[in-house]
Amino acid sequence: MNLLPRDSGRPGGPAGKGVAKARFRIVWGVLVAGLVLAGIGLDVRSLNARLGRARAERDRLLVLRAERESRQERLLADRERLRQLRVEEARLARWDEERFVLPELLRALSGAIPDGVVLEAVRRDGAGLRLTGYAGSAPAVARTLEALSESERLRELELLWVEQAGDPSGPAGQRFALAGSLRYASREPEPFERIELLPGKGETSR
Repeated sequence: MNLLPRDSGRPGGPAGKGVAKARFRIVWGVLVAGLVLAGIGLDVRSLNARLGRARAERDRLLVLRAERESRQERLLADRERLRQLRVEEARLARWDEERFVLPELLRALSGAIPDGVVLEAVRRDGAGLRLTGYAGSAPAVARTLEALSESERLRELELLWVEQAGDPSGPAGQRFALAGSLRYASREPEPFERIELLPGKGETSR
């Protein structure tokens, strides 16, 4: 027994129109879902491509960073080597200059000492210099200090002490001591040992 209305199965009837609309909605929903899924697939592929490029860029930056750190290490090593070479160069320049220091010093002393003044001892300790001697008078000691101060190889020369020497009943003489330092053109600081150029006898300790 058919309980449906007579026109319910007809395409042009109200029931047929409802079925067509339902089918259209289903087809449209499937189409929209397919488009959405296709868009999602495209987005996923785009994201994967961007992720791949980001990883490649990260790897490239890591390589650049490693190269920069390696160059920085080499730069620091080169700077340290350059510093060592400069120290060595300064030391060699001092040693080269040292060959001429003592002869020039002795020539300067012999040319600057006034008549009547005798050097008893010349002691060198690194760049430091100490001289003791005998003069016939106090003005002769002053002339000696002034003459030696004008030498190109001596600097900061000063009178340490002066005392009367000889027999009090005889002519007055003066023993004296001077101290200063050698003047160098090179900058290496005092690598040399103590040297006694004129070992003195009986120098008064002050």
